Amino acid sequence: MWGAVALALAAVIAGVLLWRSARRGEDEVWARIQRSGVWRVGMDPSFPPFESLDGDGQPVGYDVDLARTIAAHWEVEVSFEGIGFDGLLAALWAHKADSVISALPVDPRLTRDVAYSIPYFEAGLLLVVAEGTTDIASPDDLAGRRLAVEWGSEGDVQGRELRRRLSEVTLLPFPHPQDALVAVVAGEADAALVDAITMSRFQRQHGSVHAVGPPVVSVPYVIAMPRQAPRLLEAVNEALVALQEDGTLAWMEEKWLGQ
Repeated sequence: MWGAVALALAAVIAGVLLWRSARRGEDEVWARIQRSGVWRVGMDPSFPPFESLDGDGQPVGYDVDLARTIAAHWEVEVSFEGIGFDGLLAALWAHKADSVISALPVDPRLTRDVAYSIPYFEAGLLLVVAEGTTDIASPDDLAGRRLAVEWGSEGDVQGRELRRRLSEVTLLPFPHPQDALVAVVAGEADAALVDAITMSRFQRQHGSVHAVGPPVVSVPYVIAMPRQAPRLLEAVNEALVALQEDGTLAWMEEKWLGQ
C-alpha cells in the first residue's frame, strides 16, 4: 500500500513540476534533446511514400527525410521509434517519443493535450480538372457537369453532397482514385475529387491535370509534440518555415510523390 502511495505522490510531484516548468516557459523536452543530442521521433512505418521500411528494415520516406533534415538543422541525431499509428500520441504522453512525424493530421479534440506544428503537407480532398480547363474554378462551377470520384471515399461523400446542392451534377464512381483522374484526362469527366497525394503522384507521372481552388476538405499533415514543450514547438516551426522558403519541402515532395 505504501509503495502505491509513494508512486502516486511521485506522479503528483512530477506533474506539478512539469506544470510549473510550462508556466515559466521552460521546456524539459527541448533541454533533454540538447543534452543528449538525440531527437526521438515516433513513427508508424506503414504508409509509403511518407514512411515505410526498406529491404534492410530501415525507415525511408518523406517523413523520414523531413525528420533527418530538421535534426541536422539543430545539429542533433534523430532516433526513430516504431509505433503503431493508434499509439503514436500515447507515446508522447508516456515520454517514449519527443515528437511524432507520421503523416499525422490535426485532431482538434486533442489540442489541450498535444501541440501541433504548422502544416508541412496538405493531404486533403482536391477538385482536379484537365489542363486547359478554364471554366471550372470551384465546386460551384460543377452544375451540369460530370464529376469523377472513388466509390465509397470522402470524394464520393462530398460529390453526393454537391449533387444534392447543385443542379444536374452527374456523379461517376470509379474503383480507384487514379481511375477518376484518367477519366478527366480522357474527357469522360469534367472534374474529379481526389486526395492530394493521388493527385500529386498522378500529375508528376502523367501531367495533364491540376487542382483548382482551395481543398474541398483540408487534411494538413503536422508534427506533434507534448503540450509542455513550447521551445520544441517553436524550433520545429522555425525549421519548417526555413525548409518551405528554401525549397526543401518542394524537393522532398517531388522525390517521394513524383515517382
